[in-house]
Amino acid sequence: MIGVLIAVMAQLATLALVAPTATGWLTRGTAPGRFPIPAAPSDTTTATPQPTAAQTTGPVDVTDALQRGVVLISGRTGNQTVAGTGMVLTPDGYVLTNYHVVRSTSAVTATIALTGRQYTATLVGRDATKDVALLKLEGASHLKVVTLDQDPVAIGETVIAAGNANGQGFITANRGNVQALNTSVQVRSANENDPPQRLRGLIQANAAAWPGDSGGPMLDAHGEVLGMTTAGGATGETDEGRRVYGVPIDAAMQVVNQVRAGDESGSVVIGPKAYLGVVVVNDDAAQEVVITRVEPGTPAWRAGLRTGDVITSLDGHTIASRPELSTALDNIEPGSTVDLGWTTAAGRQRTGTVTVTASAIN
Repeated sequence: MIGVLIAVMAQLATLALVAPTATGWLTRGTAPGRFPIPAAPSDTTTATPQPTAAQTTGPVDVTDALQRGVVLISGRTGNQTVAGTGMVLTPDGYVLTNYHVVRSTSAVTATIALTGRQYTATLVGRDATKDVALLKLEGASHLKVVTLDQDPVAIGETVIAAGNANGQGFITANRGNVQALNTSVQVRSANENDPPQRLRGLIQANAAAWPGDSGGPMLDAHGEVLGMTTAGGATGETDEGRRVYGVPIDAAMQVVNQVRAGDESGSVVIGPKAYLGVVVVNDDAAQEVVITRVEPGTPAWRAGLRTGDVITSLDGHTIASRPELSTALDNIEPGSTVDLGWTTAAGRQRTGTVTVTASAIN
């Protein structure tokens, strides 16, 4: 039940691509998670070439230069831990990662890969539709940063995916080549409580990557970041059959710059999410939002909602599905008083106001 509660209040997600097999990017607990699993890419606008003899795939040595500006991320979701990767953007500790790495967490720690120094990390802002999040490391200064690629990404060029594979606590890396650009994939978390999300404009490469690599750098041959590892999977049992998808770095930085500018337009959310305090039926296809539990003392409880009620509107928006409720909460500032409509378990129509609070969960 807790997973559904978090999904409603904080849109918990650890992305997984829809496909019949394989593994993914974010780890939970002490064992590798089952996360992004790619279906066949769609809307790909660039053909996939065959690698030449010079374009090899496989593991590479991890030098200080390669892991410069890379951080190991760990978080806590209830009684579970998650692991991922991030990239330091500024010496004072702004860090880029995937939103699914920190989504639903109540506490996040970042460890500098080069030094082992740990920092408490705070989620500053995010865009779930692009799977991009910006963190701030508390008390950080004089950190080494990643170097961002300024050149267009080209089919066939070398890419190295580096990260905290399997939550191992150190960086490993694998080489491949860019196979396609502008790839669009439908993704869903391994957690059945999370709504699906379609990501567009991704880079596809044939480098191997593993659970925990999410949020890590996809480097070019010069060690510059051309993308952020986000999803992947395998077409067979060997590394040669693996593929990885990344958010282009320019697209990720557009979100970062918007967050730092304080601009919450579009799908960007800054600061904590709004907290309503309900658990709803876990069915994204359902055409109504049935409450299965109301947390005592929460805004929903004080407004009079109870188990069995159906939420019909929030803040002037008709609510007919769980994803619509999550989206509506994303667009409400904590502390706001908004209109709420619902149908009681007995079938009576009710309206009222609710003052949402700040969620403690990312």
